[in-house]
Amino acid sequence: MVRAEAREEADVMNVYLAEQIAKDRLREARELATVARMMGTTRPAPEPLRVTIGLALIRLGRSLAGRTAKGAAGPRRATA
Repeated sequence: MVRAEAREEADVMNVYLAEQIAKDRLREARELATVARMMGTTRPAPEPLRVTIGLALIRLGRSLAGRTAKGAAGPRRATA
Protein backbone atom coordinates (compact mmCIF):
# COMPACT_ATOMS: atom_id res chain seq x y z
CA MET A 1 0.00 0.00 0.00
CA VAL A 2 2.81 2.41 0.85
CA ARG A 3 4.45 1.89 -2.52
CA ALA A 4 1.20 2.64 -4.37
CA GLU A 5 0.78 5.92 -2.49
CA ALA A 6 4.38 6.92 -3.16
CA ARG A 7 3.92 6.11 -6.84
CA GLU A 8 0.72 8.17 -6.94
CA GLU A 9 2.51 11.18 -5.40
CA ALA A 10 5.32 10.85 -7.92
CA ASP A 11 2.79 10.83 -10.76
CA VAL A 12 1.14 13.97 -9.39
CA MET A 13 4.52 15.71 -9.18
CA ASN A 14 5.35 14.68 -12.75
CA VAL A 15 2.05 16.13 -14.00
CA TYR A 16 2.78 19.39 -12.20
CA LEU A 17 6.31 19.47 -13.60
CA ALA A 18 5.01 18.77 -17.10
CA GLU A 19 2.49 21.61 -16.77
CA GLN A 20 5.21 24.03 -15.67
CA ILE A 21 7.50 23.01 -18.53
CA ALA A 22 4.64 23.43 -21.01
CA LYS A 23 3.81 26.88 -19.62
CA ASP A 24 7.45 27.96 -19.83
CA ARG A 25 7.75 26.77 -23.42
CA LEU A 26 4.53 28.50 -24.43
CA ARG A 27 5.71 31.75 -22.84
CA GLU A 28 9.05 31.52 -24.67
CA ALA A 29 7.31 30.76 -27.97
CA ARG A 30 5.02 33.76 -27.53
CA GLU A 31 8.01 36.01 -26.78
CA LEU A 32 9.81 34.76 -29.89
CA ALA A 33 6.70 35.31 -31.99
CA THR A 34 6.41 38.87 -30.67
CA VAL A 35 10.04 39.59 -31.56
CA ALA A 36 9.59 38.03 -35.01
CA ARG A 37 6.51 40.19 -35.64
CA MET A 38 8.40 43.31 -34.64
CA MET A 39 11.35 42.39 -36.85
CA GLY A 40 9.02 41.82 -39.80
CA THR A 41 7.55 45.31 -39.52
CA THR A 42 10.89 47.12 -39.54
CA ARG A 43 12.65 48.15 -42.71
CA PRO A 44 16.14 46.80 -43.28
CA ALA A 45 18.91 49.19 -42.26
CA PRO A 46 20.45 51.13 -45.15
CA GLU A 47 24.02 50.40 -46.14
CA PRO A 48 26.65 52.47 -44.36
CA LEU A 49 27.84 55.59 -46.15
CA ARG A 50 31.32 54.15 -46.73
CA VAL A 51 29.83 51.17 -48.60
CA THR A 52 27.68 53.43 -50.77
CA ILE A 53 30.61 55.73 -51.58
CA GLY A 54 32.91 52.77 -52.23
CA LEU A 55 30.51 51.18 -54.69
CA ALA A 56 29.98 54.53 -56.43
CA LEU A 57 33.76 54.98 -56.79
CA ILE A 58 34.12 51.49 -58.27
CA ARG A 59 31.38 52.22 -60.83
CA LEU A 60 32.97 55.57 -61.64
CA GLY A 61 36.38 53.98 -62.11
CA ARG A 62 34.99 51.34 -64.41
CA SER A 63 33.15 53.88 -66.52
CA LEU A 64 36.24 56.11 -66.77
CA ALA A 65 38.46 53.18 -67.70
CA GLY A 66 36.17 52.27 -70.57
CA ARG A 67 36.65 49.31 -72.85
CA THR A 68 40.45 49.55 -73.05
CA ALA A 69 40.75 48.52 -69.44
CA LYS A 70 38.60 45.46 -70.08
CA GLY A 71 40.84 44.34 -72.93
CA ALA A 72 44.00 44.96 -70.93
CA ALA A 73 42.78 42.73 -68.14
CA GLY A 74 43.15 39.59 -70.28
CA PRO A 75 45.66 36.84 -69.58
CA ARG A 76 49.30 37.84 -69.85
CA ARG A 77 52.04 35.61 -71.13
CA ALA A 78 55.62 35.76 -70.08
CA THR A 79 58.05 36.26 -72.97
CA ALA A 80 61.42 34.57 -72.90
